[in-house]
Amino acid sequence: MSGFPEQCAKALAYVLMRIAATEHRDCYVMLFSTDHISYELTGERGLQEAMSFLSYRFHGGTDMAPVIEKALNLMAGERYQNADLVVVSDFIAPKQSDTMIEKAEELKVRQNRFHAVSLSKYGNPELMAMFDHCWCYQPSLGGRLINQWWPNKKVAK
Repeated sequence: MSGFPEQCAKALAYVLMRIAATEHRDCYVMLFSTDHISYELTGERGLQEAMSFLSYRFHGGTDMAPVIEKALNLMAGERYQNADLVVVSDFIAPKQSDTMIEKAEELKVRQNRFHAVSLSKYGNPELMAMFDHCWCYQPSLGGRLINQWWPNKKVAK
């Protein structure tokens, strides 16, 4: 992602970071394309880490598997029990492995929640099926026009 979709992803992440800080919740952010970078946004260095995150530029494709695997491992630990995973992506990627989907289902039983925000109309529905809630936002000019002309269409505004 780049341009307006990247700005939307960063804005949403920033708002979620602010909510987490206000609610005194831990916040862990992972950027990904073909590689991934993690930011721990709690503690003394939280603000500095948030600034690093917001200044980072996305490049490359969408390799979600390592990021989802790391998130599932974090959520399986004590610190992130009853946590929310929010993935903001274009979701132009393959479906995750059955093993990974089973891990996610086990965590859902333990009250963890999985949210997807798709920034593309081309997202893989099989991939997004592993999430409890999916929102679609089409940040292109065409997507914004569709939202304006068809306000009842199930696309986030």
